[in-house]
Amino acid sequence: MKKLLALAAFLGLVGCAAPRTSIETTNVSGSLLFKVKPSNADVSVDGTVIGKARDFDGSSSVAKVPPGKHIILVSAPGYLPWESRVYLSDTQEKVEVDLQKAGN
Repeated sequence: MKKLLALAAFLGLVGCAAPRTSIETTNVSGSLLFKVKPSNADVSVDGTVIGKARDFDGSSSVAKVPPGKHIILVSAPGYLPWESRVYLSDTQEKVEVDLQKAGN
C-alpha cells in the first residue's frame, strides 16, 4: 500500500513538472475585403448589415469577422442581390462582386 501511495505521489509531482503549452485564442478574427460595383452597395454578414462595400475596400478598413461559416449578402437598390456562403479562417479574404442591374 505504501508503495502504491509513493507511486501516486511521484506521478503527481511529475505531472506538475511537465511543460505545458497553451494558446490564447481570444479576439481571433478573419477579415473580409470588398471590391464591389456599385461601391455604395450594402454588405450584410449573417443577416446583419455591417455597412457599405466602400467602407471595407481595404483602403481604410476591412470587415472583421469571427472564423467560421458565414452568409454574405451584397445588395443595392436597382440591382439583383448577390449572396454567398463562405468559410472564413483567421486570414483575409477578398470578395469581388459586380452586381447586375435588375430587369436585365
